[in-house]
Formats: sequence, structure tokens, C-alpha cells
Amino acid sequence: MSLGFNPMNMIKLIMNSKKMMKDFNVSSWNTKGEGLLQGGWILFDTDGIPRAAFQEDAKKRIPIDKIIEEAKMMSVSKSNIMKCEA
Repeated sequence: MSLGFNPMNMIKLIMNSKKMMKDFNVSSWNTKGEGLLQGGWILFDTDGIPRAAFQEDAKKRIPIDKIIEEAKMMSVSKSNIMKCEA
């Protein structure tokens, strides 16, 4: 069903949901939870090993500068390792 901008489709969706809840004998449902999901960034090296992690905070901006700095450090350390192996 395409909801689009037709209010009748929304009403039908709600009515169908209520009917299904009644059919499946659902007495309560989870209305609690995170509310605002927060994620983060994990930087992996070329071998798939996690090297740095940054947790996002909804109240602050993403620390792009720190992420870029860490990625550059990973790049430098990887090139140094390759020089030592050669």
C-alpha cells in the first residue's frame, strides 16, 4: 500500500494495525526505548582490526577533526610498517 499524501491511506493503515493487534491477541507492546539512537565511528586497518573508536553524542557535533587525525596516524603507521618489512 502506498501511503503517499492521501489521509485515507493513513487511516486504513491505522485501522489495519489495530485489527491485526486484536487478531494476534496483543495486549501490550514496547513503547519504551532509546528514543534517540546514537552511534559511532570505528576505524579499521587494512587487516580488519579495529584501531580507533569514536562515540557520537547528540548534543555535540561529530569529532571529524579527531577522526581525520586518527585516520592519518593509521596511514603513517601502516607506511612505517611497510618500510620496516621491506
